[in-house]
Amino acid sequence: MHSLASVDFNSITSIFEWLVSQWWAWAIVGVVVLFFLVIWILPAAKVKASPDHPTTGVEADEIALGFLQIVNLPSGYWNDPTASLLGDREKKVLVDQWGVHTRDEWLAHVERLSTVRRRREVWMLYLAVRTELAERLGRAPKAKEWLAAIVQEGGDKRDARTFVTSIEYSESEVRKRVGKDIVTPGLFVKTLDGYGIGQAVAMTTWGVALGHGDVAEARAIIHRINVEGRPAFESWADFGLSYIVGRVMHWSDGNVDEKAFEKFGDGWSDFQAAATEKRNGPWATLTWSL
Repeated sequence: MHSLASVDFNSITSIFEWLVSQWWAWAIVGVVVLFFLVIWILPAAKVKASPDHPTTGVEADEIALGFLQIVNLPSGYWNDPTASLLGDREKKVLVDQWGVHTRDEWLAHVERLSTVRRRREVWMLYLAVRTELAERLGRAPKAKEWLAAIVQEGGDKRDARTFVTSIEYSESEVRKRVGKDIVTPGLFVKTLDGYGIGQAVAMTTWGVALGHGDVAEARAIIHRINVEGRPAFESWADFGLSYIVGRVMHWSDGNVDEKAFEKFGDGWSDFQAAATEKRNGPWATLTWSL
């Protein structure tokens, strides 16, 4: 093998012989290029649904609200109210993590997630200021405008700046990764409730798998969650954005940077799949307004 020091750069033959001797480096480059080429050529995986449950109609539309949490666990096909993919080990972990040992505990968690959710009062106030300002301006407020409005309402400037920066960073990352055709430039987070609502639907299906309730009861609970939760959102994309940003904000304690988003915002890929018709995404075909 020729060392770089022994190469005569005035001789084409010497340069060629050196390049050939670096076969190991070219092999590594080739493997890397092939890897990315395969990823680019292969079609993205399609969303799978259970043939035993509806993929169209009201029942499918309502359970689709829990898509991001159901497929993230994963506990079953997105349209499966029985969470049939949960094995004994997964059920035990679920029970221990959530504390749903009994039917009463399960119902209490569903109620908490679908009402109180994962709300923080000050965050709700900051977002309310943004929504009100957007209505006055006829557009999404800029960060400086939003921050000034919060301070004007008596909010702490330092705390508000961290919140505003974290929300806008998270929105930007979701939009960039999911696609501007789905999360359009004018769409912005008005509430973080999407995360809790999505989890409430998933929790309802988990209860069936754990034997705390049956499918008929689960359908009724999921219907109520939809009736009460959907009015806060205008579309599937609006809901999905709220879910992802809400998840990142909750687990990062409201201080989002690149590391935090990478760790807690991974659901963006499921969001993209759900909203893509070519991948059989339910959000791409099911209506938002029931």
